[in-house]
Amino acid sequence: MKKRKERTAWTTLATIAWRNVWRHGKRTALTVITMTFGLGLYIGMDSILKGMDRMGLENMMELSDSSVKITTRAYDEEAQSMPLDYGIPDVAAVKAFLMQDKRVLAVSERLRFVGQLSNGQDALPVQIIAINPQDDDQVFSLANYRTGDSLAAQTEGPAIMLGKKLASELGLQIGSWVTLSARTRYDAQNAQDFLVAALLDTPDPTINNGNAYISFAAAEPFLDLEGLRTELVVRMQKRVNLKDAMKDSDEVAALVNANFPELSAKSFGEIGRQFLELSKAKSKGAGMIIFIMMIIAGVGIANTVLMSVYSRIREIGVLRAFGLTAKDIRRLFLLEGGLIGLVGSLAGLLFGIMLDAYFIFWGMPLDAMMGNIDMGLPVGGNLYGEWNPDQMVVAVIIGILIALYASRSPAKRAGKLEVTNALRFV
Repeated sequence: MKKRKERTAWTTLATIAWRNVWRHGKRTALTVITMTFGLGLYIGMDSILKGMDRMGLENMMELSDSSVKITTRAYDEEAQSMPLDYGIPDVAAVKAFLMQDKRVLAVSERLRFVGQLSNGQDALPVQIIAINPQDDDQVFSLANYRTGDSLAAQTEGPAIMLGKKLASELGLQIGSWVTLSARTRYDAQNAQDFLVAALLDTPDPTINNGNAYISFAAAEPFLDLEGLRTELVVRMQKRVNLKDAMKDSDEVAALVNANFPELSAKSFGEIGRQFLELSKAKSKGAGMIIFIMMIIAGVGIANTVLMSVYSRIREIGVLRAFGLTAKDIRRLFLLEGGLIGLVGSLAGLLFGIMLDAYFIFWGMPLDAMMGNIDMGLPVGGNLYGEWNPDQMVVAVIIGILIALYASRSPAKRAGKLEVTNALRFV
């Protein structure tokens, strides 16, 4: 019987609260709009940041770093200068060891060096990567972004593949000739003309703006390599769960490091975690902006409820005279604040879902928005968002909790009003 009376009391209070919330519609609407935009932007921004994480990690694995990247420990210490002094001692043995693992799909060789490209008038420093074209296409997805012929198909002499924006800066196109100059393995200066066989327009701005690729067939005589290979790249089976992909790459890298002490194997897991740490810092910055917006909304709710208290002092006296306790009055105004928070949170959720849907199905054109600005992340082209239902639920709960907390002080003040003073209030 007692529980039934309590339920009836709560139902009565909720009915009164809902009516009172919309008694001052403009004031309530302004507060709801503030919450809607705050929570909606938070949900939409979270979608974009999650999409950026996914795109960045996929691009690192598919376009530049692979699942596992192997060099010698000596090379690793001087990797920034891309030296030609520290080759992998027994490439065939390492490749054979890797291919024994069922998770490994392909292994390819690479060599990086610094060169200078010239069109006869202008010159630019670039990173040149020597590759085995057919093997490299088994590890990376560069072929999906390539316009022109593969380096393996060139028979007219030395050929080069350039990032599209790099080629544009030098005024080059497919079929143009460009002069490449660089220091050889034995520190001599060499220069040679290369035919531009293909252009790359990838989601990674670093590749588009500053990378060039030549085959080992052209690099061997140009750099006096004599079979030197400074890097091995590994493609592994794709996993649905990112954590599983990181774990697999960690395990394969650990096996290489244990069996070949002179080598340094870096896993996608190691690189990916560093990337995610950077992303977390960006997310915290975005979250702080949204938090400030929610505080503003909370102040608005507190103001709305407080003004409601002062405008209804006589009504509070009447309700007390009809038997409502001070506790009931506090509950009534808490319910009013909570209802404003609920409506604002649900409206924010709807707005956030609409933003998510736009980002997921249509995306955000980063190149058009950012131009040539390098954000320090391997993302470019059209950035798509991702659904994150957990974060949506958290956003709604936070919105309601902020509303309840903001209503607490005005509700206490309403509960402390004396019946007689409230009834005499004019």
